[in-house]
Amino acid sequence: MKPKLFDIHSHLNFRDFDKDREDVIRRMQENGIWTICVGADKKTSQECVELAEKYENIFASVGLHPTDSDEKFSVDYYRELAKHQKVMAIGECGLDYYRIKNKELRIKQKDLFKQHIELALELNKPLMIHCRDAHNEVLEILNSYSHCYSHSHLRGNIHFFSGAWEQAQKYFDLGFSISFAGPITFTNQYDEIIKNAPIDKIMIETDSPFAAPAPYRGKRNEPAYVVEIAKKLAEIKNSSLEKIIEQTTRNAKEVFII
Repeated sequence: MKPKLFDIHSHLNFRDFDKDREDVIRRMQENGIWTICVGADKKTSQECVELAEKYENIFASVGLHPTDSDEKFSVDYYRELAKHQKVMAIGECGLDYYRIKNKELRIKQKDLFKQHIELALELNKPLMIHCRDAHNEVLEILNSYSHCYSHSHLRGNIHFFSGAWEQAQKYFDLGFSISFAGPITFTNQYDEIIKNAPIDKIMIETDSPFAAPAPYRGKRNEPAYVVEIAKKLAEIKNSSLEKIIEQTTRNAKEVFII
């Protein structure tokens, strides 16, 4: 099976899909959609691996989300899980300062992020990065690791990108890509970045079950809706839908080595 569309970030293991997960995956298969199911802690990371084992068009990413403060990062656990042939990335990891004002908690997030980076470099896998209200800090940390390992290189994707154009450029300079989700279909705040971003540096995602695109806004999101993000990218970049789909799928396969 070859992908037509690649939703590079979803959470198909979440309870939102418990009643009809098979139907959701069937719609993906019918539309030639592949996805990376992204873990947020030990339990969800294991669930993503299990889904990836079961379905050809599902892959996995494993990690501990920066706002999951109840779990201690077990590098041995994630290292073993990440050795699975269908685990394509480390994360969801990064920094989220949206509701975190406490200095100690922010330092804790930075330490956790660095552990993910070091594991990704050790295993030579890309990072799946979550960042909210902390792009300058993420860039500072990534820069500090950019020349650390000789046998692998720092790389990955900034999922659900919400930063400024100047920050996007700095990610590109580091060899990272960015991905866009449902909000680009109902707000123009991303238009400048989308217009300026090199087409080989962008990808599409749903972040299912969250942030459904128009015309499904307000409903549960699912990977089949990723085509709406591709349509909007084509409109903003004044490109054909076919070109956007082909290039973003190629980008996903190259970044995550699939």
